[in-house]
Amino acid sequence: MRFKNKTIDILVFNCGSSSLKYKIIRMPSGKELLWGEVERVGIKTQKTPLVTHSVLGQKPRIFEINLVDHQSAFVKIMELIKGDSKRNKDIKFDVFAHRYVHPGNFFSKTTKVKKVVLRKLKDTLPLAPIHNLISYNLIKLCSERFPNIFQYLVFDTAFHSTIPKELFTYGISRRVSKRYGLRKFGFHGISHKYVMQEACKFLKTSAKKQKIISCHLGTGGSSVSAIEGGKSINNSMGFTPLEGLIMNTRSGDIDLGVVFYIMFKEKFSAEMAEVILNKKSGILGISEFSSDLRDLIKNTSKNKRKKMTFDMYVNRVKKYIGFYSLLLKKADILIFTDSIGVNVPLVREGVCRGLDFLGIKLDKIKNNNYLKGIKDVSTADSQAKILIIPTDEEIMIAREVYKVLEK
Repeated sequence: MRFKNKTIDILVFNCGSSSLKYKIIRMPSGKELLWGEVERVGIKTQKTPLVTHSVLGQKPRIFEINLVDHQSAFVKIMELIKGDSKRNKDIKFDVFAHRYVHPGNFFSKTTKVKKVVLRKLKDTLPLAPIHNLISYNLIKLCSERFPNIFQYLVFDTAFHSTIPKELFTYGISRRVSKRYGLRKFGFHGISHKYVMQEACKFLKTSAKKQKIISCHLGTGGSSVSAIEGGKSINNSMGFTPLEGLIMNTRSGDIDLGVVFYIMFKEKFSAEMAEVILNKKSGILGISEFSSDLRDLIKNTSKNKRKKMTFDMYVNRVKKYIGFYSLLLKKADILIFTDSIGVNVPLVREGVCRGLDFLGIKLDKIKNNNYLKGIKDVSTADSQAKILIIPTDEEIMIAREVYKVLEK
């Protein structure tokens, strides 16, 4: 099929560790035909999975449904789309596009799915255990159910390929690093790139002139990026998405000596240790209540464990903002994005508290009155602009795929 100079409807899938977002986007106009999200998939929370689904800008339908994994979520999504297409001929798709978290050293550009690509992707599954397997299974499912529709992959690590060598290199044997391709890759690059562009549009400035700290704080994964001159120069995640912030079930930064000690004492295998660090730690492990920070912020004053979990989460974000402020020699823009970053004012307030010496001053009234869209919530005398920007990884993915299809 030839796509050059044609209108293309792209069905984008964005797999998170506990969510599945999807959109049908008409390119090159960027018109959104349909969007939706499945939340709380395959994790322990106080609520059942939630499906939000909207067609042609209509009021979203919201309903709870028991979905045990991302594959069952995909089946439900395709049922909804099929029903919509019967009612409206404008609802269709020509191409699948996927966000793929960790391609290792195999891929650095938008790539068409072929058998050889799937074979290489299988070797990347251990690199991001929570994400890659989910995406891999979804890609295979698309191939099986829709064998005649092209699929393209957009990689989360691509934006961070500009991180300088002295910042992506680990302090271990050079020979070992080279043999196994060990380095900091960084993640959430699609989101960080999108909010960088949107921030500069909003402020009517060029990304090349700005020093930006972007906080992608989600209900699954979270990361902070330092961006200078339109390029990523560091990201809190590392060789895998485990490094960095405290996340829903991921520990983030930890002394590896702790891991070795527990493995020795408890006779844990490497596989068991990986499960603990990726799936039983973080907010869930500390609180022993829920993996979703939003469940914890109610009545934190009456529950010491909830409050401690919240404080630990906020302090880890502040740690990276401090480091990147030094790296950038102060930031011009501080961005909060994704579900926690956009929808939880208390997190923004906690993160920005005490950062006046870095030129970061939050206006509490603006912060608490945020409703939607892009908003500046910094005080008049803040040296850095503090922006709330809802991310849209799906439109970035569609743009990247369209660039390839155009050629």
